[in-house]
Amino acid sequence: MFYEYTLPNGIKVISEPMENRRTVAMGAFIKVGSQNETKENNGISHLVEHMLFKGTKKHSSKDIADITAKMGDDVNAFTSEECTALYGMTISENARELAELIGDMLANPCFDAKELAKEKRVVMDEIDLYSDSAEDLVHEMIHKRVWKEDALGYFVSGTKSVVKKIGSEQLFAFHQQHYCAENILISVAGGYKEEELIDWLWQAFSEIKGCAADRAQKTANRIKKERGKELVLDPYYKQYTKKSIPNIKSPVYFCSFAVADRDIEQLHINLAFPGICIRDDRRFVYAVLNSAFGGSNNSRLFQKIREEHGMAYSVYSYSSSYERAGLFHIDITVQPQLAVSVFHEVEGVIREFVQNGLSDKELAMCKQQIKTELIMSLESPKARMDSNARFALVEMPLYTLEEKLEKIDQVTCGEIIKLAAEIMDLTKCSLCVVGNKKNADLSGLKRAWNTAH
Repeated sequence: MFYEYTLPNGIKVISEPMENRRTVAMGAFIKVGSQNETKENNGISHLVEHMLFKGTKKHSSKDIADITAKMGDDVNAFTSEECTALYGMTISENARELAELIGDMLANPCFDAKELAKEKRVVMDEIDLYSDSAEDLVHEMIHKRVWKEDALGYFVSGTKSVVKKIGSEQLFAFHQQHYCAENILISVAGGYKEEELIDWLWQAFSEIKGCAADRAQKTANRIKKERGKELVLDPYYKQYTKKSIPNIKSPVYFCSFAVADRDIEQLHINLAFPGICIRDDRRFVYAVLNSAFGGSNNSRLFQKIREEHGMAYSVYSYSSSYERAGLFHIDITVQPQLAVSVFHEVEGVIREFVQNGLSDKELAMCKQQIKTELIMSLESPKARMDSNARFALVEMPLYTLEEKLEKIDQVTCGEIIKLAAEIMDLTKCSLCVVGNKKNADLSGLKRAWNTAH
């Protein structure tokens, strides 16, 4: 069962109590990421995330580390294209302290100039780390190329030249603009009493103000009368489907071929196709399609490329789904001399899958695998907390585990083949390569790519 309510200052809360759990996962998800940046401040969302751990008005960075350690040393954060999150997991008796820590870090960061100077070096080391990781670089590069005129294609970590120039004043201004009540969602799951959670969260996050003071005050006055009353949604998604979906502009997709030269032994190849956005109702069909095509060891792609031909150790498919757009990826790590051959083999797998889809037997086996993986993953409060937040942030339907299993069961072979034909269109395929140019026939690879179009 889900609970949804709004704190007096306008922060939304999604709660999913889980019976017989002695742990609690809690996260604050802020609707700001690299897509909210400009070329002049690209990387500032990620830098703010780092600086949240470097001290508040109440606690030093060492205090934060000590509190975190006492709660199990499982407090962390991340920045993505669309959101920044500060989250943690601890035992149930420490849940209130976890809420207080997260609330303080969000509301009262210091952005001390000396700490900022030190943390910039850490962030720039992280940027170098991503650049040294061919698997990460090939993913980020293809985003940048296919969405080259949109901020959704910006590197989440930014660039060193820009990060160097960001000062404390910019961080304060960016934080004040985006870290406001209307932009924040609190997601909680695990072992706790719902009536206690409401009071903990209000006390922990009451210092966070609204983006528009007058509007926030009116909202607070209206909601204050109903404070402490949780709204049970049964089923939860019925409430959300009543809400209007904002008209958001999708980025233009540019079909691209890109190469980054790196002195490494293997070639990392990433293919990308326009996929579906997170709002798309076909997300369960999409999940089954991905698993069957390349998302598991018994998938068509893995069995053909690795098991049958032994051409690549790592080959798989995955999706990048956002509120405004999405990509369907195929990732291959291969010896440079096999690049052209493996591309042709992957092309063949794509064409066969689009033409023939899945048999009833394959579909049944794939569904069983996905349902098993889903049940196992959602045993964790942290997984439920994260999943609930991901869809609640964009006001999409939330489903119970039983509803998700039913949705998977409803997927048909016809839906799979229809979606595959839409997504895996080789005329829209983009390709990015990271590796040693000297050892690879890149001109041959580009010809093969052009021919596939």
